[in-house]
Order: sequence, then structure tokens, then C-alpha cells
Amino acid sequence: WCVESNPSTTLKFRASAGVDKAFRLVTNEAFSAPYRLDWVNVGVQALKLQQYWSSLGGAEDVERRISLQPPYNNIPRGTWLKSLRAFTSREINPASESPSRTIMAMSPNKEVKWLTPASAAFRVLQTLVKSKRVRAFYNKKKPKRTTLDERDFNMCLHAFASNSNMVGAHRVIALQERTRHAPPLSPVTYSILLNAYGRAHDAENVEMSVLHAKRNAVVPDIVMANTLVDAYVNCGQMDKAQDVFHSLNSMAWTKSGDVEFWPRMQPNSRTFNTLLKGFAELGDVKEAMKLSREAKLQGLWDEITTNTLVKTAVTAGEFVLAEDILTNYTVSSRKARHMDHPNVEAYTELLDGYAKYGQLDNALRVMQVMQKRNVEPNEYTYTCIVGALARNNKIRQARKMIEYAAESSPSRSVLTPTYNAFVSGLLSEDSRDETAGQSSHSIAVLDALNVLREMQELGIRPNVVTVALIVDGLGKCNPPRCDEARELVNRLEHSTLTQQHGQDLPNNWGISLKNNKIAAALIQAYGRANDAESALKLFERIPSPDLVTLNSILDALCRCNKLKRALHLFKDYSLFEKWNQLNTPSGEVVIKPDVVTYTTLISSLLQLRSKAASQNAVRLYSDMKSAWWIQPDNILVDTILNSVISGGFIDDEIA
Repeated sequence: WCVESNPSTTLKFRASAGVDKAFRLVTNEAFSAPYRLDWVNVGVQALKLQQYWSSLGGAEDVERRISLQPPYNNIPRGTWLKSLRAFTSREINPASESPSRTIMAMSPNKEVKWLTPASAAFRVLQTLVKSKRVRAFYNKKKPKRTTLDERDFNMCLHAFASNSNMVGAHRVIALQERTRHAPPLSPVTYSILLNAYGRAHDAENVEMSVLHAKRNAVVPDIVMANTLVDAYVNCGQMDKAQDVFHSLNSMAWTKSGDVEFWPRMQPNSRTFNTLLKGFAELGDVKEAMKLSREAKLQGLWDEITTNTLVKTAVTAGEFVLAEDILTNYTVSSRKARHMDHPNVEAYTELLDGYAKYGQLDNALRVMQVMQKRNVEPNEYTYTCIVGALARNNKIRQARKMIEYAAESSPSRSVLTPTYNAFVSGLLSEDSRDETAGQSSHSIAVLDALNVLREMQELGIRPNVVTVALIVDGLGKCNPPRCDEARELVNRLEHSTLTQQHGQDLPNNWGISLKNNKIAAALIQAYGRANDAESALKLFERIPSPDLVTLNSILDALCRCNKLKRALHLFKDYSLFEKWNQLNTPSGEVVIKPDVVTYTTLISSLLQLRSKAASQNAVRLYSDMKSAWWIQPDNILVDTILNSVISGGFIDDEIA
């Protein structure tokens, strides 16, 4: 409102109210579901402009620029909460170990900084805690500090935990603990923590979280108990999972006479099924059967119990037992006509188990049993059997099974995964004729291309997985058919965009050389072709490379004897100091490495058999364990042992 040189107080107030109304129109739309990243950042720009109105304009009108008048110089509490929900939503903050910094930071500086959605949410939470620049509506005669909702903290906590950023997660908890008017830590808080540490297989921090809950006198509920059981199961500590389970059933007292941490509560079906899942992973049939009998006595046996118990038997190779369980506990009918049969998962598990053990006839027999018991196969069932038939060179039978799937499917679109299994089976090493060698693979690639053409003729749209499989198959030819693979992707990208009526798809969803999955397959092909430059050019075209594409380019460079370039690229994308920063310059991507990343680099360094390379390998190994807390796997251990045996330069620390 730089129209008047000396505007009145009334004019300034009315102008501020009008500007505020305009801002609310923008932010209400930008922070509403369904969330879109570009709109969310428009909302962030509006918040930034309203907060720092007087410091973001140009220098030419600085003397006449006036700040918004109170209370319109502050953002309404409801708008802050809407932004918090947007930042922590699945669309804006998808689960990833290497989240991209996609949210513009709100600061008075003209230089643009970028944050991960979780970090942006944490800054909003800090703003709400401090009540600075927050417009709250309450009775002026009885002013009071606005209380914070537990859900606000938990949304931010879950945003960090879903991205495995536990440092950020503990910052949220620390903020909640030291804020007087914040709600106390609850079982929900610890359930989020336990779930995250369980997924990371971090047993030590699972224990620490439980101790922290005890110190804060948190009264656990059944959800927290189930989450802890699941965390121990994921960490492979079945004895501790069982201890928690048994604690729920008994009133245990300490020596001092105080009741222990777990109050007496009734385990539910989820408790039993979570523990059964652990026995299923181990194939421990004896303990699983014992637990299932207890669940049956308590009336807690459900279809998930049946499915999990069958998985346990299949994992142990006890196929007869698995069939007996299904004979006795198959549900008679579906819950609703449009839903899958509750036990179709168990039948699919049994069928897939037979197929993987090479008992294809029994797998086909399971399909017949399903028909007799009115258990209709779903797309996963057909996908498993078609893949098994293709791997065993039963092409005609596989095509017949695809026809059955087409007849029972309400839409052709659901057949894409089944065709993908067919293509995967055709290109698998199991289906090759060892005597024919490379010619057998070339024939399989030709068959896969014919299947792709068939899908298009039938109106079954190939997806990213279809294309990545075929690109990988072309890349494994001798010599690799990289140009043909590239042309195939470009042709399919054009046809996909045409089918979408000119509406482009997000890079990670549509068929394109910018898609991470497809790019990774072609980069590996370039590595086999000893074409490091093409691999690098393709990698640089990817807007948001992920861990798979990073590992692919590092492997390709190492294959092409470009180890120095691989190490530089690793530092550019996976330096711990960069990953640990709260904000980075616009567009910079930082990727959290894994054991495959380090195995690729360390094995290439050790192959050089020089002291300098060995020292570099030691530094990488130390960085892997101390900074990232990544444990070596069997492949890396074998690589190091082979280097020691063959007389390589190995430092005592890494040996």
C-alpha cells in the first residue's frame, strides 16, 4: 500500500486485513489434500512473504514499505497446523532412507534454502511451541497459552522415523520433554520409535526406548506391546519377543513389591500373529503350532493366523503340514464379493513354495484344490504360477494360465504384474539352456520383446517393471544391446505420453530414461559394455537419483576401471556431513549409502593390491561402521578375507 505517503492507521489496518485474506486463500488451497509438492511450496512462499513482508522486497521502495499491522503480521495457528499436516503427509514425505530436500525454508534471507519435509515440519512445530509469529484467538480477559496437541508432535516424529532419521526423531522428543505446556510422552510416541528401530533391526535402541519409557513412567498399552514384540521379531530376538508376550499374561512383581513395567493386559489376535510371524521367518514349526493352539483356546485364531502358520510350514519345507492346515482352517466364503478370499494368501504361499522347490506338478495341483474349495486365485497367485512355469520353460502352459487370469480379472490393467512375471521367467537364468549359452539368452530376449508387443496389442499397458526387465535383458546380451534398449525406452515413453493425452507423468512413475528403476538397468548395461561416459551422462539426467541408481553408477564405473571417478561421485552424493545437515543448497541430492555401496568401492580398491588403495579401503570401512552404523555382510567379509589370503595390503583394523 505504497500509494499514500502517510497512510492512516485505519487504512493500514484495513489493507493488512485484505492482504491477510488474500494470503489465506492461497495457503488454504496450497495446504489442502490431495497434496502436491509445487502447491505446497507456493504456500510456503506465501507464509514467507507474510512473515517477512518488510525485508523481502526490492531496494527501490524500502522507505515507503510498511509492515502488516498486528495481528495480521502473524500467521493463524490453523494455517501453521495445515502446513504441518501437508509436510508430514505421505505424498510430500514418502518413506525413504534418503529423503530429498524439497521444501523451501522460511527465512528472511533472499538466498533460497531447501529442507526435507520432516525438517520443515520440525521448524513449524518449534514455531508453535514458542508461539512466536502465531496468531491465536482467545478471550483477552482470560489470556492463556494455547496447549499443544500430542498429534502435532507425533506427526513430526513419524515423519522423521519413516525416513530412518532417528536423530531428528529424538529432537522432536527432546522438544516435547522440555516444553512445559506440551503433552507428556505417551505410548503412541514410543510405538513410533519402536517401530522405526525395529524396521532398522536396531535391537540396542529398541532396548533404550523401553528404558526411556520406564523412566518417564509411561503406562504402556496393547498397541505399544504389539509394536515392541514386532520390533524384537524384526531384530531376530525371538526370546525377548516371547518374554514380552508372557509378561502380558502374568502379574509379575519386582523384589521391591512394585509391579513391573508391563501391566496385566489381554493379548489380542495381533499379538499372537506378530509372534507367529517371527516363527514363520525362522521356519520354527514346533513353536508356531504351540502358539497357534493357545490362540485357538483364547478364541483368537483368525485367517491371518492360518496364513501365517502356512507360511511357517512352507518356510520349513513342511508342505504336508501346510496342506493339512488349509484343509482344516480354510474359511468357507469371502467376506464380500469384491474382496479376495481371506486365505488366498496362504494358498499362494504354498503354491509359490512348491514352485521354488522345483515341485511344479504340486504347485499346479494347489490351483486345482483352490478351485474345489471356491478359493478364487488373485493376481498374485497367477503371477507366482506364471513365473514358475516360465522359469521351467513351460511357455505354452504359462500362456494358458495367463488366459485364465484374463477371464477371471475384471480389468486387463491388473494383468500387467502377471505379464511381468512371464517376462522375468523368460529372462531368468533358470530358464536358459546351458548347452546353448548366450544364444539361449538372445532367444529369451526376443521372446520377451514379443510379449511386450502382445501386451500393447491387447491394450495391457506395460509399466516401469516391464521395461526395466527387458532393458536388463538387453544389457546382458553379448555384446550388450544398449542402443536398442535406449530406443525402446524412448519409444515407449512417447507412446505412454500419447495415451495420457499429453499429460506428463512424474519421473519416478512414468516410463522414461529419467525413471530411477529403468535408468539403473541401462546404467548397468553401459557398465557391461565398458561405456562409462554414457553411463555418467544418463545418471546426470536423473532428476532425483536414489540408492539403487547410485549403486548402479558406482558399479558401472568400477567395471570400467574408473575407480577414481566413482570415489568422487560417492563423496558428492553420500558424504555423511552433507547428509547430517539440516539444509542444503537448492537442488542438491544427498543419498544414504548401504552395505552394497561400500562393498562395491572397497572390493574395487582391494583389487588394486596397493598400500594406498588399502588405506583408502580402511577409511571407507571405518566410515561405514562409525558414521553410518552399517554392518558388513557376508559378501564384504568374503571379499576382505580373499584379499588377505591372496596377500593383499590389508590393515589390521579392517582385517
